[in-house]
Amino acid sequence: MIVGNYLAGVALFCIGLYAVLTKRNLVKIVMGLSLMEASTYLLLLSFAYRAHSTAPVLLNPPSGQTPEQLAQGRVADPVLQNICLTAIVIGIAVTGVFLAVTVRIAQHYRSIDSDQIRAMRG
Repeated sequence: MIVGNYLAGVALFCIGLYAVLTKRNLVKIVMGLSLMEASTYLLLLSFAYRAHSTAPVLLNPPSGQTPEQLAQGRVADPVLQNICLTAIVIGIAVTGVFLAVTVRIAQHYRSIDSDQIRAMRG
């Protein structure tokens, strides 16, 4: 199961990289960057996964487990989960800035084709 997460993360990253490198439309480039971000979130959460683990913060331990057993490493890693949540917030802000810049470029140059915009520079 966890290998599937790694493969899905690599596939998402490759699709995003393909979009960034081959597309000329600025909105599609931003979408490719967002796919690359999503792949890193998936990989971070996959690294935090532990088989037969529980949530890191519990009021009552699950049946058959004592708090001592939970303290011996049978919980998921909360640090990577927190980093992933922080990265999602930052990624949303960065994507918003990218889209705002794309809108301003479209208003100024009347195009969102990166080749046309590069040719208009002078």
